[in-house]
Amino acid sequence: MLAQLLGSPTPRVATPRPDLPSRGADVVELAEAIGEPLLPWQATVMDRAHVVQPDGTWAHSTVAVVVARQSGKTHAARMRVLAGLFLWGERLWLGTAQSREVALETFRAVVETVQRVPWLADEVASVRFTNGQEELRLKSGARYKIVAPTPGAARGLSVDGLLLDEAREMRNHDVFGAFVYTTQARPNPQVWLTSNAGDARSAVLNAHRDRAYAMIEQGGDGRDPLCWLEWSAPPGCDVDDVEGWAQANPGLGHMVRIAALEARAAQDPEPVVRTEMLCQWVDELVSPWPSGAWGDCAQAGLELDPERPTWLAVDTSPDRSMAALVAAQQLEDGRVGLRLLSTWDAHRGAVDQAKVAADVATTARAYATQLIAYDRWTSGAVAARLESAGHATADCSGSEFAQACDELLDAMAARRMAHPGQGVLDQHMAACARKPAADGGWRIVRQRSSGQVNAACAAAMALHHATIPPPSAAFRFA
Repeated sequence: MLAQLLGSPTPRVATPRPDLPSRGADVVELAEAIGEPLLPWQATVMDRAHVVQPDGTWAHSTVAVVVARQSGKTHAARMRVLAGLFLWGERLWLGTAQSREVALETFRAVVETVQRVPWLADEVASVRFTNGQEELRLKSGARYKIVAPTPGAARGLSVDGLLLDEAREMRNHDVFGAFVYTTQARPNPQVWLTSNAGDARSAVLNAHRDRAYAMIEQGGDGRDPLCWLEWSAPPGCDVDDVEGWAQANPGLGHMVRIAALEARAAQDPEPVVRTEMLCQWVDELVSPWPSGAWGDCAQAGLELDPERPTWLAVDTSPDRSMAALVAAQQLEDGRVGLRLLSTWDAHRGAVDQAKVAADVATTARAYATQLIAYDRWTSGAVAARLESAGHATADCSGSEFAQACDELLDAMAARRMAHPGQGVLDQHMAACARKPAADGGWRIVRQRSSGQVNAACAAAMALHHATIPPPSAAFRFA
């Protein structure tokens, strides 16, 4: 049975697809015409990436494809470049990666295909392989160039297509920002980021991932400049979970053998397996949560009852770019149910704290809300507005927040809590690190550049207040 297991053709995590036509079929047909057909997952990428707005421009100016190694990422990138040059009249494509060899791999693949297919070769004016000057030029004037990953490498160029391979290696936004600005003057540009899972230092990839997960959580029609397509195993799954293998390796059964994955799972260190094979983010700092504990508490479809006593907690990231609202309730079976209710993402700059406070107040009125917890160091301005509007609030900072973190850990390890498995909350829990305190306690902190953790902080505060016994409990006797 395992030998027949096929990789998933659809991403486990994806931003919504707009209800618009797509030119992805053009790429599928081109691949078939040159004798290099796309795999099902690659066809999915082309459909989702090339949705077209009524004015003929791409609905998504940025496409991020995250997938485990050896699944066919290079072929997908090759076909995108070829479609741009030969079908869609794009004048200049740039390719770069932190490793020159990685960028050259796609360049060579494009050139080899063009030289092998006569009707493509007829359109070639020149090919250069000189170190640092690699370029494919067509008779139409269209070009595909490889450039170094430095801020000044693309200066003066005006680019229709930008391929940033191994985006996980971009440790800051300097190079990314410089390259993206080369597309500003073009009428219909598209930037592609391709990678396997990142780590705590993957600043560019993590920023796009944060934005995508927030979009997914908020819903909507998908008409956003970012298209995020992630093939990965679910957070917290075991390294030998074959269903997770299929979700992270869409080339499984086509170009990846199940025996190869079995050998890697058995022989390689777990962090390597999770990053390279399961396409999961593995961070450098120690997570406070036992392996698999958060996933073990997942309960698909968990909903909270607006009529039951509810404790809310709002938290804002230290840079003020994102805020999250989490609710907690005591469930019938004695567990505490947690659910992420809202997120606010400024993308650039800071969230509007007045809007956050107004939205939290609206949600509080929709539930039997007992109080709204917050950390005065991050969400004091939001709490002040809520208090002025007559809502009960509770500061949960300092030692009380440290207690809340430990209570969340305890409830998770003992499975005395449940959550519905929401993308943003899952991501924020995975991004947590444990910061010891001088008094022997600890608290949740963010793992370097791995992403935000404010939803996790809010979850800890909400659970803490949901489990505090009522004052009268101290006077009850058996």
